[in-house]
Formats: sequence, C-alpha cells, structure tokens
Amino acid sequence: MEQEEESRMSWRDSTPQPVQDDVDNLLDSALTLAEGHLRERGEFFPFGLVVDLEGGVRVVDVDAPDARQAKTMIFGALAQMRGELRAAAVVTDVALPETASSGIEVHLEHAHGIAIGVLEPYRLARGELEAEALEGHTAVRAVW
Repeated sequence: MEQEEESRMSWRDSTPQPVQDDVDNLLDSALTLAEGHLRERGEFFPFGLVVDLEGGVRVVDVDAPDARQAKTMIFGALAQMRGELRAAAVVTDVALPETASSGIEVHLEHAHGIAIGVLEPYRLARGELEAEALEGHTAVRAVW
C-alpha cells in the first residue's frame, strides 16, 4: 500500500492542478455512474466517459454483442475522439476470483500524458453495494 501511495503522490507532484482536477472529476463521475447501475440492476455494461475541451463530461456508449468487445470498441472510439478531449475513462465491471468479489475497473487517461488504473472492489448483498478502498496503479496509454 505504501508503494501505491508513493506512485499516486509522484504523478500528482509532477502534474498541473487542472489536469489533476480533470482526472479526479472523471474518476468520481465514473464511480458514481457505475455504482448507480450496480444498485439499480446488479451489473453494468462497459462504458466510456470523456472530458471535452470545454470541460464538459459525457458518456460514450457503443453497441456491442458482449462486454469484452464493448471495452475494445470504447477504447477505439475514444482514440478517434482524442483531438476533441482533455481526458477519457473506460469503466468495466470485473470479477475478482481471488476474493470472491467483483470490482469497478476504471482506466483513466489525460491528454497531458497520464494513464492510471483504479479498481474499486465491491460486493452486492440484497441490493446494497459494499464498496472497498480504491486501489490505483500506473496504466499503459491506449487512447493517446
């Protein structure tokens, strides 16, 4: 955990505040939307979120036959839109077999050069969402 905090601090230490704000706001929006879907339906299909050049946040959905293809298609759509964006996220519902739980996985990128992965493990019990602490890591850029 200490190493995770150090890597999180290091990207913040070298990143302008407006970029940090974009990433933080996008992560907050992604988790809020995914958690809402989980509470309402018990699951969610992968989706994208973007921050446009004016700072507006909007959802990017694709019509795909399954979650794996949806994730790939969303990354492709975001890469095509990157000239019109400041930041982008791909949000997926993942199984965590080692803990017999699930997780909201958020891949975040910013045009400034940052790529971060965040995982929020969760359990659903009788319609109640029990979210655990966020886990972050450096990610490989796929949009920019």
